[in-house]
Amino acid sequence: MAWNQPGGDGNNQDPWGKKRPNNQNDLDKMIKEAGDKFGKMFGGKGGQGANSGKSFFVIGLVVLVAFYVIKGFYTVKEAEQGVITRFGAYDRTVEPGLGWMPWGIDRLYKVDVNTVKPEYFSGTMLTRNKNIVDVKLSVQYRVSVPEDYLFNVNKPDSVLKHATDAALRKAVGNSNIDEVLKDNKTGIMAMVQEEINKTIGPLEMGITVIEVNLQESEAPAAVREAFDDVNRSINDKKRYEEQARAYENQVIPTAEAEAETMMQAAEAYRQRVIAEAKGEVARFAKLLPEYEAAKEVTRQRLYLETVEQVMSKVSKVILDTEGGSNLTYLPLDQIVNKKKSNKESK
Repeated sequence: MAWNQPGGDGNNQDPWGKKRPNNQNDLDKMIKEAGDKFGKMFGGKGGQGANSGKSFFVIGLVVLVAFYVIKGFYTVKEAEQGVITRFGAYDRTVEPGLGWMPWGIDRLYKVDVNTVKPEYFSGTMLTRNKNIVDVKLSVQYRVSVPEDYLFNVNKPDSVLKHATDAALRKAVGNSNIDEVLKDNKTGIMAMVQEEINKTIGPLEMGITVIEVNLQESEAPAAVREAFDDVNRSINDKKRYEEQARAYENQVIPTAEAEAETMMQAAEAYRQRVIAEAKGEVARFAKLLPEYEAAKEVTRQRLYLETVEQVMSKVSKVILDTEGGSNLTYLPLDQIVNKKKSNKESK
């Protein structure tokens, strides 16, 4: 064959007259041998040829599909909620239980929404009246909206920490030292929680603050002894005030009872004096006609009756020594009896 003679004359020879190798037949032979081997591995016979290759492909496809389906199952625990993204974007939130998602397309994030988590904060802060105080505070919170917690804010726990620190400093800065140490701890905790909610609310972090607890507030170590002295003085003041109130509660009722007794006695005396005065007025009114009829006689009689009444209460005896009598008689028995009767009437 000449050099310029094409090799497609059907003799399958190269320019040197040698037989060309049949590459297509060799490739078919290799595929057939591989198919026979895999067919034997899955229970087939070596002579099945192309049918064995197809069976292997179908089995492999079934295995892959089964693996893909099994891989897509997931379980969300009772205290959790699942957040599923599709191609990186939020798709849905799932409740606890067993579910399925297309593996490789969807991705599951599990978020604990039942556990209350604590965060602790401490620092040295300045009060409204320019005093320094050491404060320790804890915040109890939980995740309420898991998709917001995951995607709305980067590092929401850190944001909560900074918001709490700012709220605490503001609350302490608006209070004096006594309020921070003991007088208004409850009010400060309420102010801190309100400020935290104002800060994180617009951010939609998916966090709910359950409780704020002011665990400890005290003066710095350098001035703690002086503060303790002040506190002791305040406690002494309160104790003395309580003692004074107890004494007041004891004395005032007694004084009020005595005053009431005196008022009643005075009222009785007033009524008695008025009654006596009215009696005297009535007596004089009764004597008035007699006096008008015989003024001199009535005046003398009234004088004598009055003297008799007055002198009957006096333990003295008046003697008329000008009568010229040699015998003086003293009625001692009558004097003694009158004196006794006067004492008994009193």
